[in-house]
Amino acid sequence: MNKAYALSKSSLLAMLMILSVVFACKDDDEEPTPPASTDPIAATWQLTAVAPAPGATLPVDPAALVPCIYSLKLTFKTDYNITTADCPTAVTLINTVIPINGAKWETKDGNLILKDGSNNSKSFKYTLNGSDLEVAVDDAAVLPGSPAIDVVLKFKKV
Repeated sequence: MNKAYALSKSSLLAMLMILSVVFACKDDDEEPTPPASTDPIAATWQLTAVAPAPGATLPVDPAALVPCIYSLKLTFKTDYNITTADCPTAVTLINTVIPINGAKWETKDGNLILKDGSNNSKSFKYTLNGSDLEVAVDDAAVLPGSPAIDVVLKFKKV
């Protein structure tokens, strides 16, 4: 009779051990991944021009300031991240006005909304016409210390 009690005690202990392993190995709930973007802005774009808005003038030609500026490529990825390529100097210059380095993007009601790594967001009017993208940047200090002007960044899809 003593053996039956020891057997059930060891069976109970084995069952508790199995249950603790099962519950301890449960997958943690991960943050849901947003669906991939189907927005037509999700592509790679090369900067082709930095133009003053009507009524404004650029204090200096951006290509004189950053010779590689028109090689700059921005990729608006379908996972809502932005990557840059081909002109790190331009990225540094533009990032002072527009958060593009390590930013996330979304579009809403004709606005391109960019969020930097600290989740601060800036909104820019944009127009997309086939393979041409224009982003209006209001009050951009093109040169440090220069007066802020309105500019239009023009991109071509690559």
